[in-house]
Amino acid sequence: MDLATRGAAIAFKRTGISEREIGRRLEVPHSTIQKFFSVHRHSPLSNAALKDRPRSGRPRCTTARQDRFIVRSIVIDPNTDASSVAADLPTHDGRSVSERTIRRRAAEAGLYHRVKRSAPHLTAAHRHARLQFAEAHADRTVDDWRKVMFYDESSVECGQNHGQQWVWRKKGEEWRGENRKLTVKFAGHVSFWCTMAAGGPGSFHVLNGTLDSARYLNVVRRHVQRDGIRLCGEHFIFQQDNHSAHTADEVLDYMERKGIQTLNWPANSPDLSPIENMFACLKRNVTERNPSNQNRLREIAQEEWNLFTPAYTNALISSIPHRLQEVIERRGGSTSY
Repeated sequence: MDLATRGAAIAFKRTGISEREIGRRLEVPHSTIQKFFSVHRHSPLSNAALKDRPRSGRPRCTTARQDRFIVRSIVIDPNTDASSVAADLPTHDGRSVSERTIRRRAAEAGLYHRVKRSAPHLTAAHRHARLQFAEAHADRTVDDWRKVMFYDESSVECGQNHGQQWVWRKKGEEWRGENRKLTVKFAGHVSFWCTMAAGGPGSFHVLNGTLDSARYLNVVRRHVQRDGIRLCGEHFIFQQDNHSAHTADEVLDYMERKGIQTLNWPANSPDLSPIENMFACLKRNVTERNPSNQNRLREIAQEEWNLFTPAYTNALISSIPHRLQEVIERRGGSTSY
């Protein structure tokens, strides 16, 4: 019962009304009225007196010294887990402490067990190049970026768990160096290349073997101009990273002859490219469908790519100015994307 109902019950009681009648008038069960008067029969009509009395609750199963040990263990090694801390926790009576208790004590200190955020490993040269790129393109509008078609390769594996790593951290500290999982590219069971722009997803093709300059030149000849015009219009800009096959002389010569304008891209900057967000979503969706073999993996990856909508890709493109602003604010560091 709220405080007003409790006060009314006591006032009715003092006028001689029965507890059953009080319950009927206040539309409160008779049993509730009985329990209330067993505690508050002689309470004054004040909010302080009518509030629930403090309860002792269940005694803590850890001492203050053990609480300090838990927090200290996590601060010293943020990559540890609750089971390891519980196993190392000294006890005097032989009682074990649950992992849930370890997490509660950590939460009391503002520490939470979270998956590490993936971020590229950036050298000083990488940060400098990223900052220069962000400052050079900071004035581009979303409409300007809608004229850019993005290209990249990626891969996905059967049964891949994407290597999640957990770490203890405080809220708002997910992008601190020790709280991130640094990533590098690797070849998976099924590799593919894709294009995308604000106009929607572009081509999706499985790669059989290594992508060298000759094979990439064939990709450019057959797909880039067609996809660019379809997604962005005739005067599109083509974005690619600094893979050696992308920057081979024969590839650059061909694009120059065909009038394909390219966008120079800073090395090791997947967080600036919206197509990387599509790859991450694609891999999660493929994993959820649990393909049983490589052929099925190819089919599912193609199906999931085709499900991306222009509304989704346009939203990703619209985020690019914010990404560049974060790079500037962090002096070339990793963004939250």
